[in-house]
Amino acid sequence: MDFRFLMPVDAYQSVTVLSIFQFPANKSWWALGQMGKSALLSPTPKGLRFGKMLGSGRGGFSMVPDFTRYALLTVWNTIQDATQFFHSDLSKEYSIHASETYHLVLLPTNTHGYWNHINPFAETYNTTDNTLPVVVLTRATIYWYRLPEFWQNVPRVQAVIHSAPGMLFSIGVGELPLIQQATISIWENSDAIKNFAYKKTFHKEVVHKTRTRNWYKEELFARFIPVATYGTYQGKDILESYFKK
Repeated sequence: MDFRFLMPVDAYQSVTVLSIFQFPANKSWWALGQMGKSALLSPTPKGLRFGKMLGSGRGGFSMVPDFTRYALLTVWNTIQDATQFFHSDLSKEYSIHASETYHLVLLPTNTHGYWNHINPFAETYNTTDNTLPVVVLTRATIYWYRLPEFWQNVPRVQAVIHSAPGMLFSIGVGELPLIQQATISIWENSDAIKNFAYKKTFHKEVVHKTRTRNWYKEELFARFIPVATYGTYQGKDILESYFKK
C-alpha cells in the first residue's frame, strides 16, 4: 500500500493512523477473535507508541455491536514506522480477510485528557489553515452507575451529529462494550466544528451533563488534521475531494 499525501510529513514526526476494516459476514467471528487477541499489536510492532484494536457500533454509535466492522488506532514514532507496519506480513495477512480497508494518517493539533492514564497524542502540530478537514476523537470510560443515563442520551446526540452541516463521517468505536466508548468524526473544516459545537443546543446540554452529572471516570479529547489516506470506506475515499483542489 502507498499512502496518498494531502501534505508532507516530517520524517521525524510522530503520526497517528486510524484504520477501518470492513469484513464480509462469514469473516465476522474471525475478526472478533482477532480483536480479542489484539492480534495486530502482538508482538509490539517496531516504532509503535500506542495502539488499540476497537470494535464498532451498528449504524454509527450504538449499544448493538457491528461484528463486521473494526478499527485500529495507532501512534507511531515516524511515518516510516507506520508504512513499514502496513507493508508487513502481519498487516497483509489481516487485511486480506477484509472486504474493504481505509487508512487515515493524522497529526494531532489539540488534545487534553487521558486514555488508560496517558495522553498518546500529546505531541501536537500547529496549523492556522482553516480550510483543511478536521478529525475529532472523543473517548471516555463511563462509570457503571451512569450507564443508563449516558446511553439514554446517545440516540439524539447521534441524530444531531449526522444532520450537522459539514460532517463527512462519524463512527462509534470502543474497547469494551457499553463502558469504554469513543467517537471519531471527520469535518469539512474547523468552521463546521465550531458551528456544531456552539449552535447545536442539545449537544451543548449533553456536554454540560457530562460535567455536572460526573458520567466519566476518564476522558480524552483530541483534534487532528488528516495528511494522507489509503483505500476506501463504503466504496470511496472520504477525502477524495481534497485531492482535487
